[in-house]
Amino acid sequence: MNLTVSAPAADRRAAASPRPRLLVAPISITPTKPLLPTHVKGMLWVDLLCKASREVAEVTCIWNSRTPNLAGQTVQFWAYLDREYGGHDYAALDDLDIGRLYVEFHGVETRFDPTALRDYTERVERTGWVHPASARMLDLWSAQLRTLGVADPGLHADRPHPCTAQDVVDRLRADKLCLDQRAVGGPVYLDGTRWGVPLRPVIGADGHANYLLTALRDILPVVADHDHVLLVHDEEIAQDFVLVEKILAHYGVRTSRLALGRVPLGGVVQSSRAGGWDGASLGEISRTALAQFTIEEYRLGMRVYYGAMLGRAAGESFDQRLLYRAMVRARKLLSAPERPARAGDAGTFVRRHLTRSAWVDPYRLSAAVISRPVPRDVLTELFL
Repeated sequence: MNLTVSAPAADRRAAASPRPRLLVAPISITPTKPLLPTHVKGMLWVDLLCKASREVAEVTCIWNSRTPNLAGQTVQFWAYLDREYGGHDYAALDDLDIGRLYVEFHGVETRFDPTALRDYTERVERTGWVHPASARMLDLWSAQLRTLGVADPGLHADRPHPCTAQDVVDRLRADKLCLDQRAVGGPVYLDGTRWGVPLRPVIGADGHANYLLTALRDILPVVADHDHVLLVHDEEIAQDFVLVEKILAHYGVRTSRLALGRVPLGGVVQSSRAGGWDGASLGEISRTALAQFTIEEYRLGMRVYYGAMLGRAAGESFDQRLLYRAMVRARKLLSAPERPARAGDAGTFVRRHLTRSAWVDPYRLSAAVISRPVPRDVLTELFL
């Protein structure tokens, strides 16, 4: 297809709807490990941001299940499992079991034939196929997020990308925003040097596209249908998304970024591939918490802890004692006398916490809930 990127037609849409149209594009999680505190924080922030922003805007959240399944670390893990454990019944494993296999994979020197890995990515591209280990992980995530009160972003939905990687490269190359060296055996780079941003490889010499190019495949074809794009990503990869933001701005797209800090475990911020997360996975937390708290106290307490107490940036390590204090605080909030509800209470409440880019700040919203009484329907609609 010929990928055409147009600036949002805000004036035309404003005549049809007075509500701004917001596109939320969070970085997705590869279904290879348990949901750990950093993942849970991201899920809770995006969920609350979308729920609250829908009170004042038309919100679309991009979560394409194919995107993480095309990542190099995902397909290499699948190839490792098939080589070492071919025919294994992953339906009998839990998220910790599969996560340990992921740590095991990263602990060994492993080389794969690029052709063999291409077989996996082509299968994902053609049919949306998911390896049985990751399919099992997605089932476990879905159940855990449902218990947490987080809306399913589309973990099992098969959403073919609206354009190919080559479509994106052709469009960017036409606008001198990419450098394609495949003809001489090299990679493809995003070229942000005009803005002082270094070249960033997005397709390796082996032909594999990384997460940045895959994200652009999701975003670029639909930006014309929205007034604003919000990129949600880890602080550690902020430079990558500064580049994406500048590329979108080149096409006249109003864009902002929300960079979330990782949650340290034992004082250390490290990738989940290193392990060391026993007791901190979402499944373990929910099992122990629900033995002491109601599901409403658990849900509200998790949002208070990850939203108001940990905040946006990386800071204090995950602390189960503080998490339980947040759940005790949630119990008090839920048992307080209810204020009389009025029509539009939730909308009035969230408008106080709008950013200049017309999305609601989850930190300010969470902090407000614990600092002063709020109508019960605000808790029910947004936090439970």
